[in-house]
Amino acid sequence: MAGIMDTCALVGLLVTVAGMVTAADEFAGPETLIETGFEQGLDDWNQNGRAQFDIDRTVAHTGACSARITVEPGVAPAYQQLYREVASVRHGDAFEVTVFVRADTAGETGAYCALQFLDENGRRVGIAHSKFDNKGTAGWEELNWTGQAPMGTRRARLDLILHHTGKSWFDDVRLVRTSRLEPWPDLGQATRRIEVRTEDVVHPAFGGVGFHVFHHTFDIGPKHLSDVVAKRWRELNPSFARLNDSWHWKPEKLDEVAAHLMRFKETGTELYLATWGPKNTQPGDERRAYARQVVDNLEYLIRAKGADNIKYYCMSNELTLSSWGSLAGDLPTFKDYHAELLAQIQARGLDIGLLATDAAPIDRWHTIQWATENMDEITAVYGGHHYINSYPPEDDRFYPWFLSKLIWGVDMARQKGKDFILGEFGAKQDGSTRNGKKWDACIYWDTPAEPLVGIQLAEAAIAAINAGVYAMGNWTFMDFPDDYNKAYANKWGTFKWTGSDYSTRAHYYAYGLLTRFFRGPATVFRVAGDDPYLRVAAVRHHADEAWSIAVVNRYKGDVPVSIDLGAVGPVKAFRKYVYDPQHVPSHPYGDMQPPAAVIEIADSSLSDTVGEGTLTVYTTAYEDAPPPPVAAPGVERADGGAVKVSWPASDAADLCYYRVYRLERPGEPLTVANQIGSTVATEFIDKGDHVGLAKPYVVIAVDQSGNASSASASSTE
Repeated sequence: MAGIMDTCALVGLLVTVAGMVTAADEFAGPETLIETGFEQGLDDWNQNGRAQFDIDRTVAHTGACSARITVEPGVAPAYQQLYREVASVRHGDAFEVTVFVRADTAGETGAYCALQFLDENGRRVGIAHSKFDNKGTAGWEELNWTGQAPMGTRRARLDLILHHTGKSWFDDVRLVRTSRLEPWPDLGQATRRIEVRTEDVVHPAFGGVGFHVFHHTFDIGPKHLSDVVAKRWRELNPSFARLNDSWHWKPEKLDEVAAHLMRFKETGTELYLATWGPKNTQPGDERRAYARQVVDNLEYLIRAKGADNIKYYCMSNELTLSSWGSLAGDLPTFKDYHAELLAQIQARGLDIGLLATDAAPIDRWHTIQWATENMDEITAVYGGHHYINSYPPEDDRFYPWFLSKLIWGVDMARQKGKDFILGEFGAKQDGSTRNGKKWDACIYWDTPAEPLVGIQLAEAAIAAINAGVYAMGNWTFMDFPDDYNKAYANKWGTFKWTGSDYSTRAHYYAYGLLTRFFRGPATVFRVAGDDPYLRVAAVRHHADEAWSIAVVNRYKGDVPVSIDLGAVGPVKAFRKYVYDPQHVPSHPYGDMQPPAAVIEIADSSLSDTVGEGTLTVYTTAYEDAPPPPVAAPGVERADGGAVKVSWPASDAADLCYYRVYRLERPGEPLTVANQIGSTVATEFIDKGDHVGLAKPYVVIAVDQSGNASSASASSTE
């Protein structure tokens, strides 16, 4: 049996030493697949797009010549490119690419390079980009980047691209295969040994698994708010949220936003705000006035309205100013905005920290490193985003790759004594256009792969926890409404907003377990295990010393586990919750799945069997006592022949929501079939197909532990 490895050792095994020799396919070491200065011309290169492709024998980085792409004025930029393919590439092959580039103009994309990964039919299954910006006529710039072949890869393609009018030169191109994946050990049916090392703290004050949210910006009716949005937020119960801010909100809109922020405060949710569409200003007085306006709004929300749960702010989402990500090529301007904002924040004595740089994807996290080196004195916390475009949800090699990247980001921040926030993350982006509308959504929705997204997001969250990330926000809690924009749809939510369809997506019941039971503040402990197919995170909550442990099993089969908590003293039994993508939990009103079992521990160890391909969450963050029963509801006619059901508020200290039932007869068992809604309100409007019928109504209270009260006495209209 393999020895137990901690998180850092696991990264070393699965990432750094992924090229160790194997009996099946010996890998002797780094292998150069392409190396050229173009002295032999372009014979090995293919051409794509309307452009002139030639050799320039007057311009070179080294040697006598370089490859040149020219896009004439009047020709539309269309990713004109030289490209070359290499065969015999497989899942897990890791590559490093170096290309020197210069251009006679610099655009938002301009001259850059990409390494594509293709399947047996030539379809792209993954891509790794270089940086997009370049130094133009200032001289040659070295582009150096890495990529790893995802599942389904059969060959790779290196692209030298110009997406701008003008000329670009490429020289000293080098593509090296640096490693091949080593097979992981197969432990069969042996018990997996997992240690929670309480003496080794990864993060002493973890902020929680959370969401990006935007519903504070849209008009939401009171029934939609109480029966769907607020109810589901309270049940998923995240302790961290990232919100979009707007500098030009009117006073009445600020008041609407403040009401939402106070609901977040009631649920103990810490907030990070970032501005969508910041104002493009000139440095000096104009920018200072803009910063004053932004901080005026923040001060109003915090001091006048009481939303002191706003803890972090960034001047722009994903370095956007004149266009998406444009500040990635002008970081001094980003710094100047933050300097002006900090001066205003300090002048008001507000307790808000500025975040840098909010960049996406990981390929742009070099901007975070720039911030650590050039603006640490005005930065309170660092952070970035990433969408998992290069790994399908069934790829078991995503976790170690993402863990290594997050460790790198966290270490950058910790070298400055700061935290790192993963502000946005999600599975693969769609971005197609459907009937004239750009579709910004997860590409796996409504496909057989949708249930697996819940497992991949759980892996991403576990990686973030184990890397030492302070907090994280999955994009997003809920969909944008259909009428948000005629040319744009954003459909990333754990539940839908399509007309009156608010049905849940599969990952609601997976990621929701983590937001619910991996709340902050909590202490994150190092976890060690002997099987790389198992991904495990463990926290102890500060409020009640409760434990929560998450396990994702990527092994091809159910496996026995023994989780050793060490000498932690008496621990009550763990409730066990399961998300199985083969049997997705579902509920018409978004009620979370109940515990699957209760597991007692013996000698500080938890022993159980985790199912193949599942997420299992064990927690002691619960109370056993159910809330008191709700008084019998009153029933009366409402507009349009509907029925209004109302009841006194529950006395439960930790009330979460109410379930409302309409029965065929008194005493009928309460089931999903006769449940007509869930709500945080103390009334419910029933518009069901029952007008004119005298039906008994029953209301039960549900607390934050998921315990349900006994049924109230039924009432009829």
